[in-house]
Amino acid sequence: MPPPRRPAFTLIELLVVIAIIAILIGLLLPAVQKVREAAARLKCQNNVKQLSLAMHNYHSGNGKFPIGAQGLACPGVTGSTVRTPFMPFLLQYFEQDNVYKLYDATQPFNAAANASAIGIKLKVFQCPSDDERPQFVGSGGAADYKGNYGLNWGRWNYCDQGGPAANPPPLNAGAAGRAPFYERFGARVEHIADGTSNTLMWMEMLQGVGETAPLDRRGRHWNNDSCGYNVTTRFPPNSTTPDYTLCNNNPERNLPCTLGAGDNLNYYMGSRSRDTGGVTVAMCDGSVRFVRDAVDLATWAGLSSMAGGEVAGDF
Repeated sequence: MPPPRRPAFTLIELLVVIAIIAILIGLLLPAVQKVREAAARLKCQNNVKQLSLAMHNYHSGNGKFPIGAQGLACPGVTGSTVRTPFMPFLLQYFEQDNVYKLYDATQPFNAAANASAIGIKLKVFQCPSDDERPQFVGSGGAADYKGNYGLNWGRWNYCDQGGPAANPPPLNAGAAGRAPFYERFGARVEHIADGTSNTLMWMEMLQGVGETAPLDRRGRHWNNDSCGYNVTTRFPPNSTTPDYTLCNNNPERNLPCTLGAGDNLNYYMGSRSRDTGGVTVAMCDGSVRFVRDAVDLATWAGLSSMAGGEVAGDF
């Protein structure tokens, strides 16, 4: 006798199986995406934690935090005018001693003598949620890389950290509204009267799109002035309010900006990220937090000052 014929799938049964598989894939993909987002956020938090530890190690060895920058001419600020960002002061403290040895602090950061040092990509500044940008070619011809973590620069703009209510603008350590980092100034822990757990140190930022003309300097850490890594709390995280600096306007990529008119002492940039609902920050006690986009603006602005006397709300 011939063997019995095995029943085959009907077309309807096959379509049902395909539909079930499609539904399962549709349910699985969002879960996979959430896992990826969580992993990227965790890496971002680990980076910020490492940079916070580097800040405290610097403080332990030097009695203060590193300066925000030197070389730009804010009113009332004196000291060295060699163009230097915060980066060289910190390199030794996050295991980049080899880069530190390449850097000549007697020369401007963009001098030919420093091309090798600033041309090294520092992975600790790269948040995996954001697109890594190619080398930035700025003035002087030296090429460097951008990053995703900026220093707390107060609540207003580059030279006035305290905002329009501060009169005169905050140019000394005790002035209301001033942040721990400033032009040729690095705070000591005892300056932070509001408490290190209530004062921002690092804030997440996005790398601007534009490495050759037209340039976008947002996220450029090898820069000593107001259009690179100085993040203010002028508006909440991920706000649609434009930054005001040397930039390209890309609101569809969460990079809105009004191109600066050359008055770079008044430039400002906000905290932005690719994460859903907020930004990663580090406080001056070294703790890492995720701050929601919906944080109260008064609370957010108050977290930027080191001695403003504000009462921190929920963040």
